[in-house]
Amino acid sequence: MSKKIESKPLRSLSMFVPCFNEAKNLPHVLDQALEVLTQVATEFEIIVVDDGSCDNTKAVAEAYQRQTKVVRVVSHQQNKGYGAAVRTGIEHSKYDWIFYTDGDGQFDLAELKKLIPLRKEGSAVLGYRKKRVEGLKRVMMAKMYKLYIDLLFRVHVKDIDCAFKLFKSEDLKSVELFSNGAFISAEILYKLKKNKIKFIQVPVSHYHRKHGEASGASLKVILIGLWEPLKLYLRMKTGWQL
Repeated sequence: MSKKIESKPLRSLSMFVPCFNEAKNLPHVLDQALEVLTQVATEFEIIVVDDGSCDNTKAVAEAYQRQTKVVRVVSHQQNKGYGAAVRTGIEHSKYDWIFYTDGDGQFDLAELKKLIPLRKEGSAVLGYRKKRVEGLKRVMMAKMYKLYIDLLFRVHVKDIDCAFKLFKSEDLKSVELFSNGAFISAEILYKLKKNKIKFIQVPVSHYHRKHGEASGASLKVILIGLWEPLKLYLRMKTGWQL
């Protein structure tokens, strides 16, 4: 049986963009978002979450905020981590549907048009990268991380940390989230799955960064990404508060 297709635009959409030192990439992301979102939603907002950037990310975002009322900037005084930025984005989103992507410009926002027709109540629409562009090392790390998460939580999606996801706002806001690091994507999926939310998975393109370097392979990020899921698992199984 084919999936139900909903061809109408969204009534309202919140898009948020977690950013850390993405001043050079952010204009491309916001320009594309302003073009695409007018085509897919009757009413929308774009929230830039500046996670304590050391460059001009906040200034760039605030320049867009002054130019258009649909862009809002929320800033952390200091860097709190990717998960904290995602949680802030969710908290500040006010519309019926929530879409998020990163500020590094590695996705084509026009492909949001592929996700929206597949939406339906009780489902989340998840992009997965047809081909990751970061090289063999990052691909292997991602596969090992997926095995680790599936061993603990049985999430079983193709691309856990792909930052190209569409959720019903009430579904996403109904779960309590704790992660401050990269585990946030898996935590969201695990808790939505527990709430019987179905996942619809859609292939999307992935592109090289034009500016800057990704921080996802740093030792600190990796260690936090391994520790946070284990901490949640132990708390669930034993009630041990770590």
